Amino acid sequence: MKKILLTLIIGILLANCADSKTESKAETDEVIETVESVIKNLGTTESETLKIIDSYQELILKQNGNKCGEWGGDTKEIRIYKTEHKGKIFADYKNIIIDCKDPYSEKNEPKTIEKKEIILNESELNLAQESISELIKYKLTTEQRISHSGIGNYVISRDSTLIIEDWPSFGWPKFRELIKQIENK
Repeated sequence: MKKILLTLIIGILLANCADSKTESKAETDEVIETVESVIKNLGTTESETLKIIDSYQELILKQNGNKCGEWGGDTKEIRIYKTEHKGKIFADYKNIIIDCKDPYSEKNEPKTIEKKEIILNESELNLAQESISELIKYKLTTEQRISHSGIGNYVISRDSTLIIEDWPSFGWPKFRELIKQIENK
């Protein structure tokens, strides 16, 4: 029920943002603050962070780079999940490194770096939640533009009740900070 309510709230907020050209800056800021408030109060973990995660629900945070121009670039992905309802929250990390001389991997497979079942501490959980909030805020406050290249940022829940896609996007500093912490484990 909480997931349906969350999806409905975010959907209504995003629908209200569709006509933002007629809204004032104060109204836009109010919508963003409301969305951030909803994100800060998701689901049911002991830590009060990322409550949306349980043994049936997981989140994927992903960034496609732009080092090869319109052919894309490296892909960094974090899958956040639980194996038990009241258990610890884990992350799987994957970094797919693309060779720009062979962007479609016709000659060589891309290099893949993976780490599995990394236990996330409170700081990393907060950083993941801040990453999601940062992407939503950017998406809501940036005018859409057409491009053939650029960074793509994504947050997707397993059941697709939460999907945030932004392309072309920005560097996503909170996500990169989370990546550094996970890479150092």
